[in-house]
Amino acid sequence: MPNKLCLLTLLFLLAGFAGAQTVSQTKTDEAAAKLEKEAVEFLRETAGEVSRLRTLENRISFNAELASLMWFHDEKEAKAMYGGVVSDFKQLLAIFDMQMNSADALEDDDYPSGGMFGGYGKSKVERKFRVAMQVRQQIAMSLAEHAPDLAYNFFYDSLNLITNPQFRKETEQSDKNFEYQLIKQIAETNAAKALDYGKESIKDGLDNNHIELLKKIYTKDADKGIEFGAAIFSRLKTDKSSLKNTYFYSSLLTFGFENLEASKKPGGKKTIYTSNDLRDIADQFAQAIMDGTLEIESYSAESYASQIDKYAPGRGAQIKAKFNKKGNSGAVKEVRMAAANTKVTEEKVTEEEEERLGRENRERVERQDREFREKSEKQKKLMEDIQNLGTKPLPKEERDKIVAQARKIISETRGKEKKIAALSMLGAQVARLGDKELADEIMRDAERLVNPQPKNYQDFMLSWMLASGFAEASPDKAFPLLESTILRANETIAAFVKAAEFIDVNEEMIDDGEVQVGMFGGSMIRGLTQEIGIAGSTIKSLAKADFKKTANLTNTFDRTEIRVLAKMLVLRTVLDKKDTPKPDDTLTIDSTEGAK
Repeated sequence: MPNKLCLLTLLFLLAGFAGAQTVSQTKTDEAAAKLEKEAVEFLRETAGEVSRLRTLENRISFNAELASLMWFHDEKEAKAMYGGVVSDFKQLLAIFDMQMNSADALEDDDYPSGGMFGGYGKSKVERKFRVAMQVRQQIAMSLAEHAPDLAYNFFYDSLNLITNPQFRKETEQSDKNFEYQLIKQIAETNAAKALDYGKESIKDGLDNNHIELLKKIYTKDADKGIEFGAAIFSRLKTDKSSLKNTYFYSSLLTFGFENLEASKKPGGKKTIYTSNDLRDIADQFAQAIMDGTLEIESYSAESYASQIDKYAPGRGAQIKAKFNKKGNSGAVKEVRMAAANTKVTEEKVTEEEEERLGRENRERVERQDREFREKSEKQKKLMEDIQNLGTKPLPKEERDKIVAQARKIISETRGKEKKIAALSMLGAQVARLGDKELADEIMRDAERLVNPQPKNYQDFMLSWMLASGFAEASPDKAFPLLESTILRANETIAAFVKAAEFIDVNEEMIDDGEVQVGMFGGSMIRGLTQEIGIAGSTIKSLAKADFKKTANLTNTFDRTEIRVLAKMLVLRTVLDKKDTPKPDDTLTIDSTEGAK
């Protein structure tokens, strides 16, 4: 056993012997169907609230996400919603395009460009146009989740609405970077389509984005990944000028080697590149360096030469010979000067001192080993006791003793957030055992660590963590806690918006009194609704316990755009049927170092 106790193991074991309380599959399915029905109704209500937002940019961004969520329930209705989104966006873009072609609209504003919140452009219409381009990305990414062709076509068809030559050129340049993100998103659900779009993209040249795309496609579909790898290899061999950066060869060799090694392991997928392929890539890399096609610095030559030599022996030596002519003598001279200026001070240690130091070191090591063994034995005994709980009935007193030992370990942990997280997890598992009284006692320990009147960011985070624990252990207590926290958060949000309006002279972040979601890069909604980590499990637990109360919590937010964003979190958690990566719940506790 390691010196640190893995609390998650303990909690999962506790959860294991709560299995007898699991409801039947039929009841579970009925509850899930009821929850989805309630969520869809809530989605339609939210759509009505979105329609009352003041800025068209926000309405478009939120409606795109609502359409994406509706797709999981009703594809026909979702397509109709997307139709409205695309129509609104075209209207918005047409307005901006007309204004950009007007000389008056492009005159300098009274306010400086390069605003406080990162916007840029000489005029307001330029800045709003760039926000619209971020919204365009939001729509495309949302569509890509379900209909790759529609997403890709919308993204490039909408480009044709821009008639201003300057902004058309800028948009085309920025689109290339986003195109890779879009294709990677498409690869999540349709590797074949991603392959087609990836092949099309390499016609404009090769860079490291294609290697990342190759990894994504290969992960989703090995055969499609191999086909895309072959297309990259072919493009590389037939047109050396297609290469856009020096690092492409090196990155491709590194990935190709890792992929080849992984394919040799039991159960490994078929490799993208064979040893012969890697040798050809290395040889071409070496030729490009030797003939000057790739301009590299002397300090990079040696590392590239070593990499190339793995696959094309002899080529590395040629590269080293070419670059070693430059500045080698200077490097040697530098080393000699450094050695001459280095003063080495030797400390003389008597035999008695050496013996004393050795003895103290041995005693310290023996003491640490002894403490380690004692702690390991205690932890092993605790784990055995917990496992016994799942295999044979034990008196409440004995079970409480085992849980008490876990609480003691938690109490020795440093850091409020770590203690609250651990106590919340323990309380939830004890509640699943059916011991509500003990679970409430554990959660009271966590509650004492939280400021009932949160003021700063940390206070609010600790309140959320406590609510997460209550969501599992005692949902009825989670709802009033969250409501109280949100009511206090409203004051903070209002103050933030007031301060932002005062600073935001260019109206980049706050427009018409409304926080602009699109200003955050078009992905704010998706980022918050798809990658909410531990929040997802908490919201799901609350929704399962009482969806109406969970939905009503979102109405506690005063500002409409924040309220809608909260509703999106709930809807994404309940309606998204894709397999999403689970957060790393591993929580390791040590009495001296705390939870990690």
